[in-house]
Amino acid sequence: MRIALVHDHFDEAHLAEVIEEMKTLGAPTIKAVWMECFNHWAALEGCHRIRAAAALGLTPEIDEVEYSDAPCDVDGMTVAEVADRSRESEAIEFEE
Repeated sequence: MRIALVHDHFDEAHLAEVIEEMKTLGAPTIKAVWMECFNHWAALEGCHRIRAAAALGLTPEIDEVEYSDAPCDVDGMTVAEVADRSRESEAIEFEE
């Protein structure tokens, strides 16, 4: 499973905190859109949680969000706009 990190924000200190929390909490659940044309999930949230899961060898659970013109919490864009942008984003591969 491949997850594209569409949200650009990244902070090393916050990542370290998330890794420590995830050691107790386990794999995260991430809202994402399946992009058949790119063969990946476009994450609408959780760039630190996705990186932390990769660092710990965990596979995130996906809470699938439908591709639509609904508002999204990423830079005032719609779900479709964020998902379409995912082809240009960093992606992380996970075992299924």
